[in-house]
Amino acid sequence: MNDSAAMGTLLSYLRLLEDGNSPALQFIGRWAYKIYEERHKVGMYSMYLHLILSSIFPIITGAHASLQQPPSAAKPPKVEAEDDDELDVQPMVEGLTLSDAIMFPVTAGIVLATFYLIIKWMGDAKLLNTILTVYFSFAGVFVVAKFISDGLNLLVSFIFPNAWSNGKKTFYVDSDTSRQLIGKFDEGRINISDEVGQDKTNPLPGQLSTVKFYPVFTRALWAIRASFKKHWIMRCFVHGVVDVKEKLRLQDMIGFVTGLAAILIYNTNGKAWWLSNLMGFGFSYSSLLMMSPTKFTIGSVILSGLFVYDIIMVFYTPMMTTVAKSLEVPIKLVIPGPNKGSILGLGDICIPGMMIGLALRFDLYLHYLRKQTTVLQPPSEAKAEEVVTVIKKAPYLEATGVWGDRFWTRNAAGGKLSPADGARFPKVYFKASLIGYVVGMIVTLIVCQIFQHGQPALLYLVPGVLMSLWGTAWYRGELKLMSEYSEDAKWGWDDQSRGCTEKERKENRKAKAKAKQKVDTQHAHHVALFSVSEPKQKAF
Repeated sequence: MNDSAAMGTLLSYLRLLEDGNSPALQFIGRWAYKIYEERHKVGMYSMYLHLILSSIFPIITGAHASLQQPPSAAKPPKVEAEDDDELDVQPMVEGLTLSDAIMFPVTAGIVLATFYLIIKWMGDAKLLNTILTVYFSFAGVFVVAKFISDGLNLLVSFIFPNAWSNGKKTFYVDSDTSRQLIGKFDEGRINISDEVGQDKTNPLPGQLSTVKFYPVFTRALWAIRASFKKHWIMRCFVHGVVDVKEKLRLQDMIGFVTGLAAILIYNTNGKAWWLSNLMGFGFSYSSLLMMSPTKFTIGSVILSGLFVYDIIMVFYTPMMTTVAKSLEVPIKLVIPGPNKGSILGLGDICIPGMMIGLALRFDLYLHYLRKQTTVLQPPSEAKAEEVVTVIKKAPYLEATGVWGDRFWTRNAAGGKLSPADGARFPKVYFKASLIGYVVGMIVTLIVCQIFQHGQPALLYLVPGVLMSLWGTAWYRGELKLMSEYSEDAKWGWDDQSRGCTEKERKENRKAKAKAKQKVDTQHAHHVALFSVSEPKQKAF
């Protein structure tokens, strides 16, 4: 029986149900027939939902992974150094300036026009696709590896958390001794008591911690946990060229192998849409980790400029549509569905996503700003009458990579006695901007459906994000605070670099390097270095 005959038979059965004597069967038949008649709309709504979820997924994950210690927090309590380190490496974050904001749409227009002219001149995009495929394949291995690696870290944190609570006690899992220890978290430090969870022989959390597995299986669980928790320190340094220091985990190696396999399959098996989307997720996620608009004003200028650029390139020139349809490279998300599916450019994710990530970091800044206290320092003997007001900052707690610990310690006494406290803070601006983005995306899809024509997504996303952000700041009376917030200084807790120009920050770093070289004369000056070392073991 062919598909047409099968559908005809199905419709006949539905009509029989609808014409039957049973009210229940009539109801089922009536609604089943209506769903069948409207099946193309169901597919369309499913595609739109897929598109919205796919667009916000890298934004949410990338924004949380980009969290850094804000200047409103104090340096974390000192712990034993992992290893000797003569290389002062800064986080790889590219801060955008006002000139960058002005040049953003100009550069984007030049690149788009160049691609369009090449396609028109050559008659097709075959050679251009080949060149770009080589470039994106090389970069795709690393961005997919990073995306997969961080995803595995997240999964491991849920399966093998560092801490969990039963509501009365908090347990800290120690792979070195294969025990679950009981302790308390106070002022950024874990204070372990002499008490041990005697009934907890495996590294699993919650009720699973009391399950008595076979000894061989229990040892295997501890070994698996240690394999995923252990890390090495990888250094790659070439004087004046490369300066990288990273933690290397089993997850990173799995991520690299997965990324390499994904790119090979993508290029040899017809460029499947789901592999293209995996690469798109990787590029979007990595871009949110590596770029910051530094200020809300600069971010607003970038979004406004690209708002105008998108309108011109979509409505007044054929360039955007021609290039998007001609290039078969992972610069867009492809969503299968009715009418040949739908596409969304990665720029429609990364550009608003930068502002949403900035909003989340601003929430973290406000969280520690509100925890600051003012302390009156007593007068010294030299200045007997002078009383100095000192601002005391709360110590920074790591806010990334602790989602599993946060879940498993949600029932801790008082709800705040675990190392996962760093991930618990109000996210007012982040949620507002994310809602604005989703509303903008929904409006885009509605307009596309009404006019049956592709729309420049930034036309609706930019107002949604900017209005939600600045509107929230106006409502909360924090416009001045928000406009003054800046990430243009060196990332981290060093307050001395804030408010300095880029030239002054470079001079400060050079001065620190020279001072360190004078103090630490026993180490040779490195010209080139590549090493993988195991860090020193440290207790809780």
